[in-house]
Amino acid sequence: MAVPRTSPRDVDYHRSSKLAVEAKARVSKKPSGSLAYKKGDVVSVRTPLGKLGPTTLRLVMWLGAIVVSDTTDDGHLDVIYSGDFPRDDPFRAVRVATKDVKFHATAAVDSAAPRGRPTTAGKSLRLLKSLAKETRTNS
Repeated sequence: MAVPRTSPRDVDYHRSSKLAVEAKARVSKKPSGSLAYKKGDVVSVRTPLGKLGPTTLRLVMWLGAIVVSDTTDDGHLDVIYSGDFPRDDPFRAVRVATKDVKFHATAAVDSAAPRGRPTTAGKSLRLLKSLAKETRTNS
């Protein structure tokens, strides 16, 4: 029993049209996990600063900023950088895309946590004993 022959052109055409249809179904205009930024939020902004030498590599850094406008439907925010950027006028509002903005990672500092024990690094045993004697006499 002979298998019917198909030309490679027919196979590629059907495969490419199927992939194109699947890709269209997955594309969405707004990301599902988009965050709402409010006026006064402290954020980090992905900022291109320049090119590295004669190559096509770009220097990109996350700089701190404060949001001065609410999130709009066009996907942009107005921010003021927390440093000396942009150099021509550091206090002007800069319009950035929300995809280049993320919230600062705040470290949860528990002020009620007890202080750690002091280390003995770089101290002689004689000095430590004299310090212990002083603290006992002072208390």
